[in-house]
Amino acid sequence: MTSPTDRTGPGAKLDPGLDALIRSLQRTAPDRVFSAHYNGERLWVKTVARPRLRSSVLMQKVVATVFALPLLRPARNRGGAGGLMDEADALRKVAAAGFPAPPVIACTPDWLVLGDAGEALESKLNSLRDRAPDDCWRLITAASILLGRLHAAGLWHGGAQIRNFSWHGDTPGLLDFEDHQLPGMTLAEKQARDLLLFVYSLTRYDRDATQPRLPAVAAHLLGHATPEVRASIRKLRRRMAWLLALARWLAPHAGRDVRQAAAADAALAAALKD
Repeated sequence: MTSPTDRTGPGAKLDPGLDALIRSLQRTAPDRVFSAHYNGERLWVKTVARPRLRSSVLMQKVVATVFALPLLRPARNRGGAGGLMDEADALRKVAAAGFPAPPVIACTPDWLVLGDAGEALESKLNSLRDRAPDDCWRLITAASILLGRLHAAGLWHGGAQIRNFSWHGDTPGLLDFEDHQLPGMTLAEKQARDLLLFVYSLTRYDRDATQPRLPAVAAHLLGHATPEVRASIRKLRRRMAWLLALARWLAPHAGRDVRQAAAADAALAAALKD
C-alpha cells in the first residue's frame, strides 16, 4: 500500500485504493464513524460533522455567562473539513507528547482516517459492571491515571468522558478529540472541565451505595491536580450551590442526568473535603 500518512489539508488525497474502499463503505455505514480493513490493517474513518445546533450552543454560552464560569462554555467544533483538521492536529499533539492516541493516517476535506487504538473502554466497562465490578474499577483507575498524566504534561482532552478512552492489551488510550478546542478558558479551566466530565461519566458504574468507589477516583485526580484546577472546581460548586442543592433534593425522583449530577457533585465534595 502506498502510505497515506501525513496527507492532510485542503488538497490532500488518499491512496487511491483506500479512497475507493472508504467511498464504498460510506454508502452503507450507519454512523459517521466506521471501520475499514485495508492491506491487513484495521483503520477508523470519521466523516465530517454538522455544526452544532445554534440553540444548544447559545444556551451553554448563556449559562456560562450567568454563572461567570468559562469552563461551562461549549467547545468550539467548526464542523466540516475544519473540524476534522482541528481533531487531527490535537491527536498529533497528544501523540507527540508520548500519550497513547490513534495515529493520524490521513486527513482530507471529506474524512479523518485513523489507525486502530483497540477496543472502546466503555464497552469493556459495560460488560464488567455487574459481573466483575473490581475489574471494572481497575480499568477506570487506569484511565484516571492516564488523564492525570495528560494534565501533568500541561495538556487537556476537552471531552474526557469515559466513552472517549480506549483499551489496548492492558493499557488505556485516548480517543475522540472533537471537543479539544476550548477558546476563552485558561489551562486550569480546561483541565477542570476534563475532571468534571470524567467524574460525571463514571457515576453510572458506582452502583453499590454501601461501598461507593467514585469518591476515591475523584480524590486521586484532585490530589494530583494543580491548585488552580482545584480552585476552578470549588468556584463552580460555590457559584452553582443552589442548583446543585436542588439536584440533590430532586435526585431520588428525577431522571438520570439529575441523579448523575448529584452523584458527581457528592464525589467531588468528598474529594475536596468541602
